[in-house]
Amino acid sequence: MAAGGLAGLLPAQTQLEYALLDAETPQEKENLVYQYLKKMDSRERDLTVPELGGDLQWLNTEGPISLHKDLCGKVVVLDFFTYCCINCLHLLPDLHALEHQHSDKDGLIVVGVHSAKFPNEKVLDNIRSAVLRYNIVHPVVNDADATLWHELEVSCWPTLVILGPRGNMLFSLVGEGHREKLFLFTSITLKFYKEREQLKDNRIGIKLYRDSLPPSPLLFPGKVTVDNSGERLVIADTGHHRILVTQKNGQILHTIGGPNSGRRDGRFSEAAFNSPQGIAIKDNVIYVADTENHLIRKIDLESEMVTTVAGIGIQGVDKEGGAKGEEQPISSPWDVVFGSSVSGTQEDDVLWIAMAGTHQVWALMLEGGKLPKGSELKKGVCLRFAGSGNEENRNNAYPHKAGFAQPSGLALASEEPWNCLFVADSESSTVRTISLKDGAVKHLVGGERDPLNLFAFGDVDGAGINAKLQHPLGVTWDKKRKLLYVADSYNHKLPILNPEACDVPDNLPVQKDKITNLPKLPKSAANVQLPALTVAPGQPIQFLLKLTLPPDSELNEEAPNSWFITAEDNTWLLQGQCLSGEIKDVSCQIIIPFQLPRSCLSAEAILAIKACLYYCSKGSSACMMKGVSFSQPLQIAATNQGSLTQVELIHAFLTN
Repeated sequence: MAAGGLAGLLPAQTQLEYALLDAETPQEKENLVYQYLKKMDSRERDLTVPELGGDLQWLNTEGPISLHKDLCGKVVVLDFFTYCCINCLHLLPDLHALEHQHSDKDGLIVVGVHSAKFPNEKVLDNIRSAVLRYNIVHPVVNDADATLWHELEVSCWPTLVILGPRGNMLFSLVGEGHREKLFLFTSITLKFYKEREQLKDNRIGIKLYRDSLPPSPLLFPGKVTVDNSGERLVIADTGHHRILVTQKNGQILHTIGGPNSGRRDGRFSEAAFNSPQGIAIKDNVIYVADTENHLIRKIDLESEMVTTVAGIGIQGVDKEGGAKGEEQPISSPWDVVFGSSVSGTQEDDVLWIAMAGTHQVWALMLEGGKLPKGSELKKGVCLRFAGSGNEENRNNAYPHKAGFAQPSGLALASEEPWNCLFVADSESSTVRTISLKDGAVKHLVGGERDPLNLFAFGDVDGAGINAKLQHPLGVTWDKKRKLLYVADSYNHKLPILNPEACDVPDNLPVQKDKITNLPKLPKSAANVQLPALTVAPGQPIQFLLKLTLPPDSELNEEAPNSWFITAEDNTWLLQGQCLSGEIKDVSCQIIIPFQLPRSCLSAEAILAIKACLYYCSKGSSACMMKGVSFSQPLQIAATNQGSLTQVELIHAFLTN
């Protein structure tokens, strides 16, 4: 059992991280990691990972893998991921490179632990498709009930946990962008345990799913569009890393790139892409969101040449932009659509980009012109148009203050009264609009009013926030019928939405679905025992919850923070009660109402009021899941109904 989960690693690894900041040479860093491993290996008791359940479903293997038998003698990298998460996808190239450098014969094994966010992602066939789509070549286990996630107290996607040959936890890396540390920690760990002759060179039974499939003309095509004549289709054949131009009957006119991934400009026969997604065509020019190359590419059908017009070929972290396209780093562009600038002299002089990697919508100026409420821009400039870069579902009249969550699809309705971009915002499960008059970002359908709740998904028809979607990836506008088509990807549907009917006023109160599955508190949750309270049948109680976060911490934007009430042995107490609610702000006291039933079944009972919070250090993507449970004994007296009683619930979360 992992005592304290990942938190048990924190004190020692934090000291190492600070020491590494002061190290000046690679040799100094290696020595620091080596000394850290000596300290961790000499602990009286290992921080061990529990055995993976024998009933779990495995992919890319000949059968179930035992962590403490099959992987004994291996350095293991556990990758906690969910396949919808763009940050998890950003980590895959690092893992591919690590596996290329160190094999299982060297003593290294990477194991993907798939812990789903959406119900659709718990289905094994869907994970199998993702494993194929993203070319994952290591074992993957479907941790559908997040058992291992909770045991180790993992709190966000992605999280890497590095284990020694005894299943002993050594390091954790939270979030993306830790390639250097991943390679440093792994290589020194292999060296350390090889010197101690604790590594085994046995092969693990790998059986890749992709090897069992017959050839297919298309492999996970991500996007499709049609030219203005209606005679040609352009298909992003994402899994084959190529673009196909066909006649409407399917006859292929051009094959550009593929079948393997790469990054090359040039003639059609030599050009290479890496998992291309969005495409836009005008006349004989096609623009491509070359997603995993972090590029925007231009295809000229007349000259049969491919060129790069934005991006530098590696993932960028810039959330402002403003440089000339081919000098401007960008991050995981997912869709593109033509639009027109405010002051331009010709149509389609702007290419709008759904920049999933930074949760924004960008613009590439194909000619000189102005964006709404912007200054004059030169041809070739690539910059942010809407979105703060924070992953959230935040609408705002100022486009730079709005927040998106992995925007993945774009459609343009240039005519009045719409004059907007429609955005399929996948991780918030919403469709949003961006005004092309003033840049205002508004809600259209799905999600809910709380901008930090990215878990308001479902499968419900309706208008505005009463409708629920699940990870929509595409939108397209039917100008003639004035309808918006939405590819509601994880519900496997395609609703037809009328924007006029779906828009809702900003002052509509938040409507919350009844919660049927209450959160599960982490094992480290504090348990506060309250003094017994004497009450009468029918008496109202107000619990006054006041929680304090560690200094320089803020609520996590990735997950819902909530309070809830349980009464395991006295469920009669819960009839007709409001059992849960959101925690949006810990700076003020939260009032939790409760009223005893008029007919009580026992004279004594215990009520539990619990809170589950996700928070992280300001400016960091490393977050913690923490909880507290207040146990309130009740002594029920057979007297007349009492007056309102207030009970203070106070707890401060400590710095980890």
